[in-house]
Amino acid sequence: MFPTELMKAAGRGDLERVKANLGDAGKKEKNGETALMKAAREGRSSCILPLEREIGMRSEGGWTALMFAAKEGHSDCISLLDGEIGMQNKYGCTALIWAARNGNADCARLLLSEAGRSTKERDSFPPGTTALMLAAHYNHPEIVQLLLPYEQGMKDSEDHTAKWYANNSSEKGGFTRVRQLLESEGTERLPPPDPELPRLQRRINELTTENDSLKKDLSSSKNAHEETKKELSQLSQEVSSLKQQLQKANEEAEKNHELNETLNKRAQEAERSLTEAREEVSSLKTQLSKTIEDLKKELADQKAQNLALENENTLLKNGSLIPAAIQGDLNTLRRRLDQAGQKDSSGMTALMHAASRGQTEVVRLLRPLEARLQDGRGWTALMHAVGGGHEECVGLLLLERDLKDGEGRTAAEHAVDEKMRRVLVHQPTLPRLPDSLSGYHLTAVLGEGSFGAVYTAHGNGQNVAVKVVSLGGRSDKERELLRREAKILPSLDHPNIIRCIRGEENDLDSTYVLVMDLCCGDLRDETKERRRARCPYTDQEVWKTIREVAAALTYLHEKRHVHRDLKPANILVALDGRCVLGDFGFAKVLEDSSRMSTYVGTGLYMAPERHKEGEYDKSVDVWALGVMGYEMCTGRLPFLRVTDIVERDLPAIEERSRELADLISQMLSKDPENHLTRRKAFNEVEKHLR
Repeated sequence: MFPTELMKAAGRGDLERVKANLGDAGKKEKNGETALMKAAREGRSSCILPLEREIGMRSEGGWTALMFAAKEGHSDCISLLDGEIGMQNKYGCTALIWAARNGNADCARLLLSEAGRSTKERDSFPPGTTALMLAAHYNHPEIVQLLLPYEQGMKDSEDHTAKWYANNSSEKGGFTRVRQLLESEGTERLPPPDPELPRLQRRINELTTENDSLKKDLSSSKNAHEETKKELSQLSQEVSSLKQQLQKANEEAEKNHELNETLNKRAQEAERSLTEAREEVSSLKTQLSKTIEDLKKELADQKAQNLALENENTLLKNGSLIPAAIQGDLNTLRRRLDQAGQKDSSGMTALMHAASRGQTEVVRLLRPLEARLQDGRGWTALMHAVGGGHEECVGLLLLERDLKDGEGRTAAEHAVDEKMRRVLVHQPTLPRLPDSLSGYHLTAVLGEGSFGAVYTAHGNGQNVAVKVVSLGGRSDKERELLRREAKILPSLDHPNIIRCIRGEENDLDSTYVLVMDLCCGDLRDETKERRRARCPYTDQEVWKTIREVAAALTYLHEKRHVHRDLKPANILVALDGRCVLGDFGFAKVLEDSSRMSTYVGTGLYMAPERHKEGEYDKSVDVWALGVMGYEMCTGRLPFLRVTDIVERDLPAIEERSRELADLISQMLSKDPENHLTRRKAFNEVEKHLR
């Protein structure tokens, strides 16, 4: 797209126009550049804070705003963009590498936490090139001296060190100083500084400066108090003098009555002055006492802030869940889930940070662990999502809409957009749980179907999913069948099958209630998101999904159950990334003949023999797994109409490994011996499980 008004204003440093066009924040040019990148490249530091929501975004080449600032030498922009420290472009270049290459020492000094990183692909220099090597090549001795303790002895992919770059540079000029510094280049390196330390040190310096200012104000107040005491002493002396004059006047009263009257008036004026002086002194004492108390409170608040910053620094040093949530780093998040529930100095959790930035996948992952927590203001993650205008995140966090902040306001009262307010205000009718499950509180609807509905709930210190299976309006035989199938899930125990915490029948409204783990999403939503982002599954990811679902089916079939409605929407994603088989609404216990004829399920995932209304066995689950594998490999279903399933040949799978393509083709076999062919394919998957 063409540059927006926001991008133009940011490039010019026009702060007023930037604020007026913040609605365009997050948009990119054709080359992927944002308004924040243009401000950073031109050194427009005043425009960076209003555009902070664009921090972490990349251009087509993987460039960040921090890299542009470092390349152009705008050191005053570095600290404002410290959220991008550690990010690399598509060649592996960091902001520090660009600062070193261009000789921007002030920038390099602020980016030392990136020391030790190297390029990943060739771009004028071989992979493995470090910032020290480029500083040596381009003859920047100050930066060489700065980086030497952290990168000495490192080698690129061609086994060259920084010393080699200095001795073999094609650049003009004298390299004497650089070569002297690298003459005795060692191999022992210091670890790079923590990226948060400079920011925290700056904050501490700011607080120290503010503290010194308050001390000066206190000293000034004390001086004012001393001046008041001096004035009071002078007034006392004046009163004493007036009393002496009054005494003399009384002695002379008999001689001169008029003089006596005059002196009486002067005495009265003196008394009034003394009273006013006393009142003024009393007022000054009260003001001084209040000022001292206010200063004590401010100093106590500063100490508390310093302690909070120290605690936050400790979290950051140890590698925190919160920064990973801010950056949308799902891999780090899954490794740090043991830190779920921790809060920063403002009381915000990782889920709240992700919701405020519209990190949908992070919200989906953290929702089961951190939903319904509140920060220092009483805000929930839903309120932060509403404040940021992130509709997808709002939809995922509706289980928090009954909570109120510190001012007694709900998320709906925070909403500005009318459409979002209607979503938040609308309260669905939630069923009543049996008394045995009264410890759980239903909070929102997750999904509905012909057999019942699934809700989010909170209880016993955790967020869960509650499925309510409706038994009403059915014959006794149907009710018994549904009741029996509702009891299947609590009897299963497998890492790739959704865990049922409790199951109870509710006689009051003829329902069966299942309390289950709350997962972070399903394969259908994940597949849609990948199509939208044009990020296809790798062979390894397809194999992983097939193996994990096959493990669940093997266990299910050994228990003599057939799922009969296997599809992406019924494959849930656990917190650690495992595929978990859920929704047993159509599951059926195999009879002795191991064959069935009931027509239930989702048409485009059903095997041919089911569409012919003939008998079928557990191999229909293998067919459905093959359809899902085909969809993950190609991005589309193998058959788009039910008639095609019976009549048309399977379209070939292209650009995939032969082993994977052959396996899926066997799963989707329509030969007369299709049951044996599918079982053979399933046995092949089971070998991979071992």
